[in-house]
Amino acid sequence: MPIEIRVLQDGMGIWYLCHGRLHGKNFIDANRQLLAFSDRLKRARYGLVDETEIDDVRISESEMLTIVAQSKKIAAIVPQGAVVAVMAKDNYALGLARMWGSFIEHTGWETMTFRTRWKAISWITEKVKTNFGIDLIFDEGIAVG
Repeated sequence: MPIEIRVLQDGMGIWYLCHGRLHGKNFIDANRQLLAFSDRLKRARYGLVDETEIDDVRISESEMLTIVAQSKKIAAIVPQGAVVAVMAKDNYALGLARMWGSFIEHTGWETMTFRTRWKAISWITEKVKTNFGIDLIFDEGIAVG
């Protein structure tokens, strides 16, 4: 599967670990899987979308609109002040991430895009501490599904 969902720190974090060729359908399916566990989403304080290991990404306009609608549903479940970092190595993937971020701006999530994992984790750690008073511990997480 091109997107593996991992749960971090007893459900406080959700990590989308992406590989290979990605299509909008992959994100739609991953979001659908995450929404099936809506009770667990209430614990989430941050999300990490790691696209640093992808070869290519293609998302159509209609797929982006579906992903945005799903993101809004997720945002309605997670606590206000949650943060999401997207990591991508190429300009096209970063551009798509920034477009997504602009579409979900009014959800209450803080989003930021990065080229490296350590910068994303540093930002998430700082934001979660500020917004929730929680010190994060990053590990490899537990795979969902």
